[in-house]
Amino acid sequence: MEAFVDYSVGDLAKRCGLTVRALHHYEKLGLLKPTGRTEAGYRQYGEADVLRLHRLMALRQSGLALKQVGALLDAEHPPLREVLARQIEALEQQVQEQQHLLRALRQVQDSASASSEDLISQLMRAMSMMRVHQKYFDAAQLKLLAGRRDALGEEALRASETAWPLLIQEVQAAMAAGVDPASPQVLALARRWQDLTRQFVGEDAGIQSKVREMYAKEPELQRSTGVTPALLAFLRQALLQPSPASAP
Repeated sequence: MEAFVDYSVGDLAKRCGLTVRALHHYEKLGLLKPTGRTEAGYRQYGEADVLRLHRLMALRQSGLALKQVGALLDAEHPPLREVLARQIEALEQQVQEQQHLLRALRQVQDSASASSEDLISQLMRAMSMMRVHQKYFDAAQLKLLAGRRDALGEEALRASETAWPLLIQEVQAAMAAGVDPASPQVLALARRWQDLTRQFVGEDAGIQSKVREMYAKEPELQRSTGVTPALLAFLRQALLQPSPASAP
């Protein structure tokens, strides 16, 4: 018979940062039932109950509904190390999302003028970009992108973010002027584009593919940045031209 750690419902709630009402609710749903009761009828929880509660809270923090949590709790009994690993992974993802939000808000704060209209416009654009990134990149890719941004450092990051709109304008001007994509001028623009892109996405083919898909499928992103499929095709034509050394 299990030796109780002598946790009453009040003790367990207090130690785990929950309310007694929450524990009663979990019991009512069949998610966490006390292993035993005292002679006076009070609930008593043992080590197995504590571990089950931890698993329950970890699953809840990963975004699952109580109904889904119940099915997982009854279907599997992973060791504590595995439960902790899952919770750490979920929390790391939440931290990454918060850091991404923090960076976006700081960029808005740094670049917005005194006009509240400009501030609101840039804030909405930042929120839209966050939504788009979460739509196209998985957690591992977002983590990799965040890591590359951190590795750049604030000074290099600001320089790159300033260089992007200027480069986009140069490419747009070349397109409008009817410059041949095979010309050295456009090839130089395309190589600058590649260099800037690598700073943010590196050589990861999966991320590069997602970036292309993102700009191809998001009209609002195209409108706000000026990066259209036609512009990317123009640059791609320049990069596909044979080099002078390989020409017959």
